[in-house]
Amino acid sequence: MKKPVIYFIGILLLIVAFSLLIYPTPYKYLQYMNGGSITPLKVNIITGHTQRYVQDIGWVDDNISQ
Repeated sequence: MKKPVIYFIGILLLIVAFSLLIYPTPYKYLQYMNGGSITPLKVNIITGHTQRYVQDIGWVDDNISQ
């Protein structure tokens, strides 16, 4: 009787941990106009750290956010 209850609680805890920690990313993705072209931004909603996407390099720190 105790084993199924423990399994159920364990699975429930895993689902809750997944929904809180993994599923909602800590980033918010935005776009802004940069000299006539659209540039993607990645903002960490916890720390406020901002990165912008550069075509050949990837995600780089945004100097404006510092």
